[in-house]
Amino acid sequence: MKKTIYPIVALCALLMMYPYISNAQKICPGEDLITDSQLKSYITFLSSPLLNGRENGKPGLEIAQQFLISQADLIGLRPGNGESFSQPYQIIEKSYDESKSFLGIKSKGEEIEEIRQPLIQITPSVPSDLSIKGEVVFAGYGLKQMVYNYNDYDGININGKIVLLIDGSPTSADGKKHLFEDNDWSAQFAAIRAKISYVAFSRAKAVIIVPDPKSGATTIDQMYPGIEYEFKASRRLKNDAGRSMPAQNRPVVMLADRKVADILLDGSGYNLEELQQMIDSDLKPHSFIIPDKEITIEKKTKTEEKILYNVAAIIEGSDPVLKDEYLIFSCHVDHLGTANGKVYAGADDNASGCAALLALANAFRETPERPKRSILFLWLSGEEIGLFGSQSYVDNPLVPLSGSIVDINIDMIGRSKGIADTSINNPMTGPTGVFVISGNQSKELLEIADKVDKESAIDFDYSLSGRDSELQLFSRSDHYNFVKNDIPVLFFFTGLHTDYHTPGDTVDKIEFGKMEEIVKAIYRIGYTIANEPERLSVDNPFSGW
Repeated sequence: MKKTIYPIVALCALLMMYPYISNAQKICPGEDLITDSQLKSYITFLSSPLLNGRENGKPGLEIAQQFLISQADLIGLRPGNGESFSQPYQIIEKSYDESKSFLGIKSKGEEIEEIRQPLIQITPSVPSDLSIKGEVVFAGYGLKQMVYNYNDYDGININGKIVLLIDGSPTSADGKKHLFEDNDWSAQFAAIRAKISYVAFSRAKAVIIVPDPKSGATTIDQMYPGIEYEFKASRRLKNDAGRSMPAQNRPVVMLADRKVADILLDGSGYNLEELQQMIDSDLKPHSFIIPDKEITIEKKTKTEEKILYNVAAIIEGSDPVLKDEYLIFSCHVDHLGTANGKVYAGADDNASGCAALLALANAFRETPERPKRSILFLWLSGEEIGLFGSQSYVDNPLVPLSGSIVDINIDMIGRSKGIADTSINNPMTGPTGVFVISGNQSKELLEIADKVDKESAIDFDYSLSGRDSELQLFSRSDHYNFVKNDIPVLFFFTGLHTDYHTPGDTVDKIEFGKMEEIVKAIYRIGYTIANEPERLSVDNPFSGW
């Protein structure tokens, strides 16, 4: 990365005026039209609570898409799909029919009581019809750690029973230190994976996991923010038959609010906090059949066909030959919607990318001379549910894939590393950094990016690139469907902050000065590619991997 040295007084003065100024910057025609105030106006609307989190198939996403269409038309872009800015596609969605689902608890000698609390099924991960009834066994954390001579299932029979478990693993009195030190229990789902492995081949009917009392969480959403969205439905493109999963005689694993445990344990002589303290203090299991309680779980599913839309707009190139080649800018519009009465606004994920494309389109449209190549702007839907918008696009392209020379994908470019972003699961860039993720498909493309990196105020970080990166970010956003069609990509991304997929991803946390400089750097890369005399070579295509 570049190093620029200033006299200390001049540096301080510059930083006071504007923290992202660099004397090495070179201005491209149209770049000055990209401003932080412009980006803020776009993100403020797209992440407004009035859009209810832009969930696929819901009115909030349609409003966001109509806003993008109106702005594209105002900028003077050409519709990408004939006379329309919209490209429809169909998905099949299987979800739970809550009107036909039931959770009830029966105490001895009493009528069954319906409990209006959510149950989120995590295995099998595909929604399925259920009819389960039986006694309940409390089995602590549901763990076997033989090096500590610890087994929550020792001395109890879970065959034919529903098993109630505490999330996590034994901890110190303050809940900060995990007492089983041979595993990384702090990693999300680490303990759940262990619990599932221990009961997978048992004859238990079901497993219900509730929040750890020491964590302070009482609901599923507090325990795992956004998880309801991840598991409430399964989807596939209509023309994709999908994979049929073989039936497996394994327990269903579900997450529940702590209130379910409180009702089940009522009358047993214990509450959940007391049981946890007993287990954690002596590292011995305190498992037992909960007396005189029976639980009934009924879950029904429904299957629906839904129409989703991508938004596409074009700037036609000025060169009579090169205009048949297309530079693609892509981002996704959709987000998670609402859960438990909270709006998942998705300001960074990915109102930031949508705003960037509008700003880029305006800059390219207002240049004194149109770029030689054509530019396609794609605001895609369906990303959060399986990259469906981009998959549908490459299956039914609006411009020939053979003429599509590069995809620059933008997904979450508005944040910097915060105090809470300390985990390896939350890689974040600093106040002047951005991750640039690629598959090294084109040396020429990376050379262009490196040149812009050296000239801009933003530092490019390639450390999360490629197929071998632990977080697999190379395959987790819409650019990946272009990769699979031998189109080289650059994916711009500032990091996985701890507000990712939570209601905390709001507009007030966006760093608009930093974002402006990132968008300007992306613009310079695009401007160069759009005006190169020769098409970029693809020396390491996906088809050769």
